[in-house]
Amino acid sequence: MLLLPLALAQAGERSLVDTSDSPHAKMYMVDVDDVQWREGFWGERFDVLKESMIPYMWELFQDDYESHAWSNYLIAAGLGKGRHGEGRFRGPPFNDGDFLKWFEAVVNVYALTKDPELDALMDEIIEVVSKAQREDGYLHTKVIIPQRQGIAEAKEFEDREHFETYNMGHLITTACLHYRVTGKESMLELAIKAADYIDGLCRDVPEDLARNAICPSHYMGVMELYRVTGDEKYKELGAQMIEIRSLVPEDIGSDHNQDRVPFREMEEAVGHAVRANYLYAGVADVVVENGDWSLFEPLEKIAEDVATQKLYITGMTGAIYDGASPDGSKKHHSIKLVHQAYGRDYQLPNLTAYNETCATIGYNLWNWRMLTLTGEVGYMDLFEQTLYNGIMPGISLEGTEYFYTNPLRKLKEFDWPLRWGVTRAPNIKSSFCCPPNVLRTIAEVHNHMYSLSDGALFVNLYGANDLDTQWKDGQAVKLRQSTNYPWDGAVRLDFEKAPNSQFALQLRIPEWVNPETTQVVVNGEKVASGIEGGQYFELKRKWKEGDVVELDLGFEVSLYESNPLVEETLGQVAVKYGPLVYCVESNDLPQGVDLMDLALSLDAAEKGAVFGRKQIANTTVTTVTLPAWHLNSEGWKSKSLYRKASKTQAKPIQLEFVPYYAWGNRGDTDMTIWLQSR
Repeated sequence: MLLLPLALAQAGERSLVDTSDSPHAKMYMVDVDDVQWREGFWGERFDVLKESMIPYMWELFQDDYESHAWSNYLIAAGLGKGRHGEGRFRGPPFNDGDFLKWFEAVVNVYALTKDPELDALMDEIIEVVSKAQREDGYLHTKVIIPQRQGIAEAKEFEDREHFETYNMGHLITTACLHYRVTGKESMLELAIKAADYIDGLCRDVPEDLARNAICPSHYMGVMELYRVTGDEKYKELGAQMIEIRSLVPEDIGSDHNQDRVPFREMEEAVGHAVRANYLYAGVADVVVENGDWSLFEPLEKIAEDVATQKLYITGMTGAIYDGASPDGSKKHHSIKLVHQAYGRDYQLPNLTAYNETCATIGYNLWNWRMLTLTGEVGYMDLFEQTLYNGIMPGISLEGTEYFYTNPLRKLKEFDWPLRWGVTRAPNIKSSFCCPPNVLRTIAEVHNHMYSLSDGALFVNLYGANDLDTQWKDGQAVKLRQSTNYPWDGAVRLDFEKAPNSQFALQLRIPEWVNPETTQVVVNGEKVASGIEGGQYFELKRKWKEGDVVELDLGFEVSLYESNPLVEETLGQVAVKYGPLVYCVESNDLPQGVDLMDLALSLDAAEKGAVFGRKQIANTTVTTVTLPAWHLNSEGWKSKSLYRKASKTQAKPIQLEFVPYYAWGNRGDTDMTIWLQSR
């Protein structure tokens, strides 16, 4: 296949998700190396990523006693024998794709650093993966290893829970990015082979392909491959893979994999949250290319269902360890077990919240595509909410320990043996899907800072960085963003280069800002104040070198309450400051004070929040201290379920809050986001 040389590519074609030529996209990304971090929150996180997170995970992958992902590739490639030299597959079947997510993080770091050692490492890995892949494009080491050892019983797609298309989907996605960053076709060739294999299945055995679309990363992968190659075959394949989901037999289809009913009949988010969010993101990719609004209509309904009834304040999804769906159906035979479930409307427990980190990342993949498709700022607000409060907690501040599930409350008295622990772990051997997914997300944040459209530059996120990009017509813009965000709302944009014609600078004003203290100043002159949140604020003019835009986003400490139908948080409040959700950890409580004996007045923030700076795991965070009440209850000294209510003595106390993403970095501590209101 002949590809257009990258040197001739137009702006946006070397981006993470390329919608620069998508006919139904409202905007497109800047190229993958157009934004460079400086200091600040994301600059610090990126430094930890390249210096700690990526090397540490590579060490894990190479240790056959800690992880088998790399060993499986080596065995499949005929280059290794594995642990004890027995040469057999080990570990969960989805580790092939998990390893490739880590590789995608490496590609993104290389895009910004151009580190020759990373380039050489990627070449070495691609060579092994190419030898592990079958000639027909199939890549799933759990099957390939025994097949190459002559074991006739090893068959493709014997178990729909083996994630074969998931593994190949991550190969395709990663390969597209690797080609855009390096210009090398070595990995892209593997992706084309894998996509052609999937295309053959779609034509020859569509029912088999449909029933094995577990956690369908290949939907997004195939659509990105279409954007790289321009081959209409992959665009059609992406659309067809959605259509054939209706072919899954009734006795096999279920809400667990979102294939109980055809997609166009769906109206709410159901089933396994990771699989659901990957599906919804893939559907959005199809719509942005072919404009099939019969797919968009249910997609929009599902998005509203999640945002208004099934989303944690942290932006996390997938509340239930094990649920049933369709819950309460009159067709009782249709109700089946669902793991990592979306659950019922308003079913958002705290202590037992599942909230797999991968589900939250999938939600952001979906939110980004909905923003691109609609241009509606609300999706970017959700993206930011999820990024800071839903994804960042998945990895420790030092970058070497992880959460798989993410509760909103942890109490030592609650000793129910949940499947996953709520203490950070240096490895998650049985399911190492979330850690590399977090790494690639952190590595890709810079891609989401800005978007372009004809005559407009969108500032989606705030962080200290330098932008040097151009529109599709070749006009260039260069600016420097200076800010201490997310710790305060002061943002400064200095233009170092601007096009000859006017364009609109679109500044995202988050939904949560205080309009009374939100204003915009251009070249020292106030141009707007009292700006309401939940919009892109437009500044349209002919910009020039030396122009300065100062945006002051109205930060304030706010107390939030939930819809009263959320039983688990009825009569409770949570603290937010700017985009960050805050929590209380037992580390910061006076001796003898219990987390469940605390209460906040609804006017606590108005009485005066005190800000501080605290070192947690070599990282400095802003703390918020509020006046609160210690209820000094007698405590439950027996295992009785109920007792007569009695008045408690309320004593004033100063209560320190830390960002939720930073919890669990100071040992095995208790924590809560929600507190009683008084």
